[in-house]
Amino acid sequence: METTMSSLAADGKAKRRAWIKGAAAMLLGLGIVGFFFLPQMLFVFRDMGYTVTGWDLTFAQGFWIENAQGGVLVGIPWLPRAASIAGPALALCGIVLLLFRRTTLAGIAYVLSGISPLVLLVSSASIQTAVASQNISEISVGYYLPFFYTLLAGIAGAVLSLWIQGGEKLAQSIFLVASCVSIGAVLVITVYIIVAGAPALAEIGVFQFLFGTTWDVASEQFGILALILSSLAGTAGAIVLGVPIGVLTAVFLSELASPKVSRWIRPAIELLAGIPSVIYGFVGMLVVVPAIRAVFPGSIGDSLLAAMIILAIMVIPTIVNVTENALRAVPPSYREASLGLGATPIRTIFSITIPAARSGILSGVILGVGRAIGETMAVIMVAGNVANMPSLLGSVRFLTTGIAMEMSYASGLHRQALFAIGLVLFIFIMIVNLSFTLISRRGAKFHAG
Repeated sequence: METTMSSLAADGKAKRRAWIKGAAAMLLGLGIVGFFFLPQMLFVFRDMGYTVTGWDLTFAQGFWIENAQGGVLVGIPWLPRAASIAGPALALCGIVLLLFRRTTLAGIAYVLSGISPLVLLVSSASIQTAVASQNISEISVGYYLPFFYTLLAGIAGAVLSLWIQGGEKLAQSIFLVASCVSIGAVLVITVYIIVAGAPALAEIGVFQFLFGTTWDVASEQFGILALILSSLAGTAGAIVLGVPIGVLTAVFLSELASPKVSRWIRPAIELLAGIPSVIYGFVGMLVVVPAIRAVFPGSIGDSLLAAMIILAIMVIPTIVNVTENALRAVPPSYREASLGLGATPIRTIFSITIPAARSGILSGVILGVGRAIGETMAVIMVAGNVANMPSLLGSVRFLTTGIAMEMSYASGLHRQALFAIGLVLFIFIMIVNLSFTLISRRGAKFHAG
């Protein structure tokens, strides 16, 4: 009898706690809905300031921008509108689902409601880009309490909704959310780049933008073929110079070097990986560029060749580390069988070990490509930064350096074109990363087989 009474008391206590958690989650959701009608963001375009609520972002026609012709109405794109209304709408869904005791679905609705301010934050770039097209570069955005409340209340409401089912379910959900952070970051970056870069591609034309050979801001000619080819040539040259050195160094460390020698070489390679890129740029300016000028009379030194050399040095640590791990992962039985058949150690390395580790070596090369194609500071300091078609001893400009050098003063179509360069560069990096993933999976299947 006492056991039954204590069990009933425990059940009643658990139900009260669940009711309190559900009620708190509902109050947070009602707060998100109410704050939709309060000021959320402040847009300042030159000397014009606009304080907007969630309602304004969703239903207003746009922003009135004064210019030399009198003024123009800049519309609000669909993505900021959708992100603004999504917060309160999903919070209402969470409240309804809690009333019907669908706690898991309510938690998902609250999480999506909390994410909506981040989507709004990213998509506000489309508004800034639209305003910048009116030759207004002094743009800033501020955020008020309701903006942050939606973010925090959505997450808190999700925690409370899932907590109703018990601490075990809450812990599992937290682990799932933590594991999805990287995916969410990629999605946010992808949306931001596409929203910011697509308008320029639509106005200039994809073919003209990608295959045009003239980059002239004054005449609004934005063709980036020279930048693309220079980036590809610089990356290819860095790989041609850096891969043999990196692979042979990795072979030496994994197959031939004594532990005493490895203790000296491996820290040096790790230090090479940790040196800031601006230091590489200084070395290039003070050593590589004068050397090229001395070896090739008539050259100014700041050239594609200098960029190749610096990038080759920068990718060596990545190639060495990945290749060494791949070589060490080759089963010892492969080496023993080759040596048992009478092959020399060097022949075993080049005929057995390196072919067996080829997927890992290719992965290192692809990671090196990603490092080289995304480098900015060192390339700015040695490449000359002129948008010419690539030549070995001529000054060139890479995709990354074009963005870094001009973004601070760009406005209008010029600014949109720089975002479009970022979109092209982002696609290149995605291709490199997808290639790395596919090669890694093939290597895993090869070793499993």
